[in-house]
Amino acid sequence: MISSTRALEIRLGALQAASFVSHGVYLPFFPLWLESKALSPTLIGFVVAIPIVVRILATAPLLSLADRSFGARRLLLASHLGQMLGFPLLLLSDHSLTIIALVALVAFAQASIIPGNDLVSTNAVQRYPGLNYGRIRGSGSVAFFITNILAGYLVGAFGPNVVVLALTLIPVLGITATLAAVPDEVPDHSSRDRTREASAPPALPKVLWLLLIAGAITQGSHGALNAFASIHWRSLGFSDSAIGYIWAAGVIAEIMVFLFLGRAVGRGSGVGLIVIGAAAAVVRFSVMSLLPGLAAAFVLQTMHALTFAATHIGTMAALTALAPMQARGRAQGIYGSLAALATAVSTIGSGMIYERAGSLVFAAMAPLGATGLVLMLIVIRMLKAQPQRAGSGG
Repeated sequence: MISSTRALEIRLGALQAASFVSHGVYLPFFPLWLESKALSPTLIGFVVAIPIVVRILATAPLLSLADRSFGARRLLLASHLGQMLGFPLLLLSDHSLTIIALVALVAFAQASIIPGNDLVSTNAVQRYPGLNYGRIRGSGSVAFFITNILAGYLVGAFGPNVVVLALTLIPVLGITATLAAVPDEVPDHSSRDRTREASAPPALPKVLWLLLIAGAITQGSHGALNAFASIHWRSLGFSDSAIGYIWAAGVIAEIMVFLFLGRAVGRGSGVGLIVIGAAAAVVRFSVMSLLPGLAAAFVLQTMHALTFAATHIGTMAALTALAPMQARGRAQGIYGSLAALATAVSTIGSGMIYERAGSLVFAAMAPLGATGLVLMLIVIRMLKAQPQRAGSGG
């Protein structure tokens, strides 16, 4: 007999998995569909960048709705419905300007889903201490990993149009999971007190602002990795299959950290995990610029467990511990916008650096990790000077 807490954890894991199934199709294969529509490489690059720009501008305002009467449940349902309406229109579009406009609209619908899922999950973890955030969020990583593989076979069998068709149907999973995971078990805290809704929203603590910036900058250090790692590894003579296994090693390591360290969310400030993630980014990308061999590349890629997963868990723990309850959605949205901005800047900058300096582009990411580390040291001093009880919500 499954306990009610374990059942809720499974439903929340399904919520994360449903959304990452969509990302597992979109991120690797949507550019192939754009190419099939005869878009130039330059235009494809522009279209792929649109969701990043939209996340920078839209995530914080959208997530703020979760703090009001609109609520996280309605926000997630509307987001999934928006994708179901937007993606089919792409199948009917051949003109580049129409494609650009529709991609922007779909990106607006996508912007709140991942941070919205994290908001729902962290609120649930705080209310039900028996929940394990790592298992919940790790379900998303597992779904992403499996979908990458399955989608590759689908595209090979049916062609690029199957990408958009799949992206049209997958939100049904998201809607089903939202209805199952975000009813009474994970209440909308913002709806409890209408008088607070009418008043000015509570300010985020200064220490939380610094912490969110540190986490976002550390996540931004992955810009060069995402854009040029495969190209770099191929230039070193690594086979395409080896490159695929290297990426897989990073995802597996990420999943393991979610499983083993995920209970930090709801049980502490997460500061130590962000410190570890930022320090690991300095080491990882500095060494990566030194043209390491295949074995070293595998080791460095497993450090994704620290630079990404540990940083993410730490940031979620900090949001849970330090953000005022009536501003939790806004804090989550601000972090999403900051992370998108940092990633966009580092990705664009890495293109210019790689063209001129090759592998040194990875060394250029190390200062981002160092900046995150310095900010976290300041955060530690501020928390010692003004200790904040974990889980108090501000």
